[in-house]
Amino acid sequence: MRLPVRPMRCGFAAGLALLALCGGAAAEPRPRSGVYDSLTLAVEGEAVSGVFAEERGGVDGGPSFSCIFLLRGRLAGPRAEVETWFPGEPERIRGSLAFTPEGAALTLAENHGGCLMTMGSMVDKPYTLLREADEPAEGWRGVALVTARRARFRPEPGPAPARGAYLVRHDPVVILERRDGWVRALYRHGAKPVTGWLPEADLALAATP
Repeated sequence: MRLPVRPMRCGFAAGLALLALCGGAAAEPRPRSGVYDSLTLAVEGEAVSGVFAEERGGVDGGPSFSCIFLLRGRLAGPRAEVETWFPGEPERIRGSLAFTPEGAALTLAENHGGCLMTMGSMVDKPYTLLREADEPAEGWRGVALVTARRARFRPEPGPAPARGAYLVRHDPVVILERRDGWVRALYRHGAKPVTGWLPEADLALAATP
C-alpha cells in the first residue's frame, strides 16, 4: 500500500526563517474552525478541539485500516500544544498543532494505531493538512466522534424518529449547541450537510465537558 507523503511547501509550519526564504515576511496565520483534510477543528477563544478520522482499504475483501483520534489544546498565537487520544482509552499522545497560511500542520510524539497504514507518519516532521477553501465555519463550539453503532438525528431532543438520517461509529460531527445531555450537531462529510440533535451519550467529545 502506498503511503501518502506530502512535501513541505512555502508557508507550511516551517517557521519564520522559511517564510522569509519563500518571499519575505507574511502575516501570522489566523486560527479558525474548519475541515483540514481528515481533521475537523473547532476554535473557540483560545481553546482548540479536533477529530481526526480517516479509513482506508476494505475494497474487494481486502484489509481495512483506520486512523482515528480526538485532539484538544490551548492556543498561543497560531500554535497549540495538544493531547490526542482514542475514545475510551486512557493513553494520551502529546504533540503540537500549527496553523499555516494554507491550512494546518500536526506533529505527534508517536503515531496512533493504524495511522502508518492510512496516512503515514505524524512523528518528527509536521504532517500537513489543507483547509477546505471558503468553508463557512461560524458558531462551531467543538467537535465530537460518534461512538454508538448508529446515532439517528432528531429535529429536537427526544425519541428518535423511525426513519431519517443517521450516523455510524467513528463519524465526526461539529458541535453547534449543547442542552441537558443533548448535542445539536452538524455532519458535513456526506453529499450535503446534515444538522440535528443527537444524545450526548452517543458521542465522544474532544473538548472537556
